[in-house]
Order: sequence, then C-alpha cells, then structure tokens
Amino acid sequence: MAPTATATLGERIYRQKCTDCHGAQGQGVEGKYKEALAGDWALPKLARYIAKNMPDDNPATLSATEADAVAAYVFEAFYSRAAQAKLHPARIEVAHLTNRQYAVTIADLLRQVGPPVAEETPPASATARASAHGLNAIYYNVALRGRFDNARAAHRGVDPQLDFQFAKGSAVRARAAEPANPPPPPTDPNAAQPPSGFSVQWRGAIVAEETGDHEFVIRTPNSVRVWINAEADQRNGAEPTLDVNVSNPLNPDHRVTLRLLGGRTYPIAIDYWALPEKTGSPVVPSLALRWKPPHGSERPIPARNLSPAKVAPTFVVATRFPADDSSQGYERSISVSKAWDEATTSAAFEVANHVVKRLDRFAGTRANDPDRTKKIETFAARFVATAFRRPLAPEELKRNVTDLLRAAPDAETGLRRVVLLALKSPHFLYVEIPHAAQSGTGVPPVVSGSHGRDAHATADANTVASRLAFTLWDSAPDASLAKAAAEGRLRTREEISAQATRLLADPRARAKVREFFQHWLQLRFVEDLAKDAALFPDFTPEIIDDLRASVGLFVDDVVWSERSDFRELLRSDKLFVSAPLAQFYGLPSPPTGEFAAAAAPAGQRSGVLTHPYLLAALSYKATSSPIHRGVFLTRSIVGRALKPPPQAQTFDETSFEHGMTMREKVTKLTRSENCQGCHAVINPLGFSLENFDAVGRYRTTDQGRPIDAASDYADDENPAVRLASARDVADFAITNQHANEAFIEQLFQHLVKQTPRAYGSDTLVRLRDSFIASGYNLRNLMADIATLAALHGTESALLAATPHRISP
Repeated sequence: MAPTATATLGERIYRQKCTDCHGAQGQGVEGKYKEALAGDWALPKLARYIAKNMPDDNPATLSATEADAVAAYVFEAFYSRAAQAKLHPARIEVAHLTNRQYAVTIADLLRQVGPPVAEETPPASATARASAHGLNAIYYNVALRGRFDNARAAHRGVDPQLDFQFAKGSAVRARAAEPANPPPPPTDPNAAQPPSGFSVQWRGAIVAEETGDHEFVIRTPNSVRVWINAEADQRNGAEPTLDVNVSNPLNPDHRVTLRLLGGRTYPIAIDYWALPEKTGSPVVPSLALRWKPPHGSERPIPARNLSPAKVAPTFVVATRFPADDSSQGYERSISVSKAWDEATTSAAFEVANHVVKRLDRFAGTRANDPDRTKKIETFAARFVATAFRRPLAPEELKRNVTDLLRAAPDAETGLRRVVLLALKSPHFLYVEIPHAAQSGTGVPPVVSGSHGRDAHATADANTVASRLAFTLWDSAPDASLAKAAAEGRLRTREEISAQATRLLADPRARAKVREFFQHWLQLRFVEDLAKDAALFPDFTPEIIDDLRASVGLFVDDVVWSERSDFRELLRSDKLFVSAPLAQFYGLPSPPTGEFAAAAAPAGQRSGVLTHPYLLAALSYKATSSPIHRGVFLTRSIVGRALKPPPQAQTFDETSFEHGMTMREKVTKLTRSENCQGCHAVINPLGFSLENFDAVGRYRTTDQGRPIDAASDYADDENPAVRLASARDVADFAITNQHANEAFIEQLFQHLVKQTPRAYGSDTLVRLRDSFIASGYNLRNLMADIATLAALHGTESALLAATPHRISP
C-alpha cells in the first residue's frame, strides 16, 4: 500500500520499507516474518531495536529521527497492548462448559437433586484437619467374614494410616513404625492366640488433592472387601470396589483405578478378616492401604488424606472429553467438535442410567406408591430446573418434562428421556447463552465482534447467580444462591460481594483456586523430577511426593489465612516439611508425623520462587537450569511474553570446558545477538536462583567457586534493576505494575474463562488498585473478580463504580 501525502514520517517509512516482511498492520507475512508485531517493549526500547536492526535487508541505515518515527508509528498503530485492543476488540465469548466444569457441575447437580444424606463435613482449617486424620477402626477377636456385630467389638479407635502387620491370629498390631499415639491393642500380646482368627472394620473418607486417575492398592495376604466412593457398604447391598474372599499370600496386591475430582472427599469402607492360623503357616496377617495419585508414586495413603468423617459419595463422570482449548493460556471452550458432541451424549447416558437405576431413591418413592407418578414428575422438574440453573417457564416444563414422561411407555424410560434432553440442552451445556436464545433449545449462535458484549447485556438474577458460582466453583449455584436470586437479593454490589465471600469459604472454591496455582506455577506440566542417582541418591520418589504436597500446603496456608497476602507467596521463608523433607533439606523436623511449617535460615528462601519442588522441576537431571527457571519467572512471576526462539539450542554439557560454572555455560550458550533479544530478560532472572542446586538445596558454590547470582534486569520502566537473589525478584514482582496486572489477568482468566479486557479497558487497572488497597489480599481480589463478572451487563450500571474493597 502506497503511503498517502498526509501519512506521518514513520508511517511512510514503514510502508516503503517494512510491509513486505511484516504486513500492512504488522500481522506478519508467511515466508518472510510470520510473527505479528505485537509485544510489551516500551517505546524507547522498540526505537533502539529498529535503529539497530531495520530494515532487514539493510539494517542500521535509518537515522535516529527516522527510527524514532517508525517506532512511534508501529507502537501506536499495532504493537502496543492498547493498539492491539483497538485492532482486535476484546469480547465476551459464548463458551460451553470446560471439562472440569462439566464434571464438577454434574457431581453437584446429582448431589443437589438427590435425597438428603446425613454426613459430617471434614474440618476446613489445617489445625482441625490435622487432629482428625485417619479412619475409624473397630477391631474384633473373631473372623466375622462380613457378619460384623458392633456389640462384639474388642477395641475402637482412629488409625492415622493403614500399613500394619498383625500378631498372628489376633488384632494386635506389630508393625515397626506405629503411628503417633496409637490406640491400645485390643488383646494382651502374651495372651493365647484366639482360635477363631480376628477381623477389623475401617470407615471414613479419602481426600483427593488433584483431579485425575487414582490407582488404589490393597496389599494383604488375607481376605478383604473395600468400598471406595460407594453409596453404602455391604449391609445395604452395594457392590464392593474390591472383593478378595480367598487368601492369596503369593499375590497380595489388589488394584483398582478410579477417577476422582480434586478437592473432594470420598467415602471408604474396608472389611478385613484373617482366619485362624494353620499349623506351620508362614503367613503373617497384614494390610496396607496404598495409592498412586496423579503425578505421584505408589505409597501408603498419607494420614492427611484420610478422615474419620462420614461423607456421601460423589458421582464422577467416567466419559473422557477432548481437551479444552488452551491456546490463550487458559482453558476455555468456544468451539464445538464432533468429538465433544459425542462425549456430551455419552456422559448424558451415563448420568441418565445412574439416575434411573436409583429412580425411587431420587424421587423419594417406592414401586407400589400410589403417588409414584406425581413424585417422579416433581423430581424430573427439579432436575431440569437445577440443570438449567433457573426456574422453568410453563411451556418449558411441558416440553422438557411433562410431555416426555406422559409419552413414555414407563416411568424409567420417561425419566431417562428427561435427563438426556436436559443434559444435551444448551441451557445446561453453556455457562451463559445470549438472551435471544433463552427460550429456545438450539445451540446459541456464534458471537463475533462487539456482539459478544451484547449477548450479556440483559443479565437477570439467575444469570448473576450462575456467573458467581461458575467463577468461584466451576459449578452451578447451590440452593442458597438460587434462593437469593429468587428473592431479589442479588441486585446490588454489596449483596453480590457478600455471596462471593460466602462461596469462597466453600471447599469447592479451594479446589478451583488450587487448580489455578497448579497452572500458575506450572505444576501440571511436571512429568519427571527424577535426578542423577549417583549425585542425589536420597532424592527418592517419596521425597518428590512430599515436595509436591508441600507446595499445595504452603499455597493453601497463605491464600486461606486471615491476611491472604499475595506478598507472602513470594517472600515467605517458610516451607512445609515432613520428617523426610526436613532431614533432606536440613530444616527443623516437625514435632509429629504430619507436615509442619519450618523456617529456613534467614535470606535463603523466598516463597514459591524458591520452593524445592519448583526448583527441582526447573532443573536438569544433574545441574540447575537458569534458562528453565528464568523462563518460568519471566512468564509466570514477572508476566512478560516470550516468543519462541528463532533456532532451538540444545544444552550439551560436553560442549563446555571442564570446570565452567552453570552461569558461564549459559552466558556462552546465549551470547549471540539473536538470543539476547529474549535472554537479556531470561538470564538475569534465572541467575538469581543459582544458589539452589538441581534438587532445590541451598548452596554457595558451583564448581568450587563462589556463586554470582547478581545481574542487571532489563526492565522497560527502570533499566537498572539489580537482581541478586530470589528476594529481589519477589520485591520487583510485588511493586511492578505490569507484573501485578499480569498475575491478576491470569487469575481472572482462570476464574471467569474470559479475557478481563472484555469487561472494560481499565478492568486490570481498577482491580490492581483495589488489590493494593486491600493489602494484596488474594481472597478480596477473587471476590472482586467474581463480583465484577457477575454484574457485567446488568441494568444497575454499577460497573462504573470502583470495585468493592474489603479491609485487609
């Protein structure tokens, strides 16, 4: 395109010399320079780069005035974030449920419409949980073979872990490492062996920390029946998850894999019995409850994951869905594929079969009940209204419930049709659909351009409630939130913010927030932390499992503390350690067998930045990796974008001289001008963590020489930022506006599944101002995000006000 006479100097030069490679709007040109000209460099840095490197076929031929003019044009026309926002206006996109949202919503839907279940909610606080670890145990000095009679119990107590060897023929436990404060044995160790064997019942719950497949292992040479996430034990007819009726000393491991949702608690029941010892039998009665959770190794289930509380089962959809779109850095679901459609159909049949099999239990009726038909219709209407997340209009009730039930040959077939239609409806499958489609049953139209915002312009109280629940729970509103909507108690910012605060206190919010930090800290992408066994022989799978648990415990401790202070995430000198971790990292051992917080020596640790799990994950098998660590700090902590390297470089130890430090190796590997475009940012951040080896232990030397962790970080706002430690990086990230907004943007995207810019060009600025005013309170920030998203497009026009601030 030829420049016009009124074009600025920068525009004229760009169109004459740059469009062939970069395109008229900086969009890139295939075969030349396909990357778009968009980024976060400040204008002076952009001008310096252009003066030195442009035009590509004749670099450094522009005068300083010309380079400045081109930079100014490029920056204002399409390079800066503001320019990109003008060229590509952000919009709220119509999105169906993500995989996690689908699974969680189905679980909560069936819990909400099901019959009331008496259960004991596991304690929320870490202190209370620590005192309530383990499973309820009842010991019997007779092998009851499933015919348990509590009146014959020899002993009752709580076993923190199930990893026992028993004295032959009795319920006396004789394993080498007893749990702290074990209950007294039910029999005298010197007493005669009971002639009828012995048996034990364990009851309680298992806490899953991450969503995914969990392999459970029961290790015993004796007989055992196990119910995991079952509706009842054998006394009520539920099929056991594992049923081992014949002793087999040669094959003591019995395995089953179950998919569980992270943050949920699942009932477990175990019936175990050992028959009387046969003369000369070498078999020692024993039982161990083990598992292999996602990202973990097989080991006894830790006490922290066991609870004596009575809980109801949680329905977990077994159907596997195609992966969500993560191209924008967060999971979203804006497209419909054949695979996704087939998965939703399969899952709908799965749920329908589950409900129909338990029809009378759900409907509160029985086979010969004269009001059975009416009760089933009442339940079906409640199911559909809960699935649609709003009351049903008369015509909807007729179309989605009444007509289907009355046209079916029997109640079971009718209810199956009701469930299938409800779960295939866009009113269930889409988080929110345009108002124009509210009364229809077809898939919402594709939203493009500014219409994305218009689709949300008529939000009512039910929509507000749904937005709140999906933002903080990834699930539908509970009965309390739905009631607030029905009673008109979601009309003001204060009312909505109060509900957001209530929702944040629920375990479902904790589970979703933990998912965010797994993403932010890149824990999802860690596949293998194994290290060189010759260099780190004690870095065992058990240490790795404890390290991963330690990260979660630390994040939970900060986020859900009274202060909920983001700064503590980056600055704290605390590590949560088990006894093995304390020994490995040279920290004070916890007073009990449970994890406990331990303070590292002054100046050695700085929150998640120096957590050994992350440091080990961002290292090579034998050495640290300033590049991997620097990339993580750049993207997640400082919040700067990085383009893929123009040419992949392999880190080959054999290519370096013997005795070089890791810093010297990285400096040599990345010294070329092509590399320095990114590594001028990456390397100083990565070098700041060089005081930690490949397993995250603190050190002061590398190759026998003092470590130099100091560098000048090329920050656009302040070109002379000196980073000499992880604490320096933490202080910079806390006080830097861009880093703050990058964190808020990532949290917003995870919670709302939309870009914050679609809610106003100043959304991030206003949220940051409120965040700082609250003392960097993370729970306040989440409540602000949820409130802002819930209010968007309401008639009240409250978005013009400053986000609600809660005092720290």
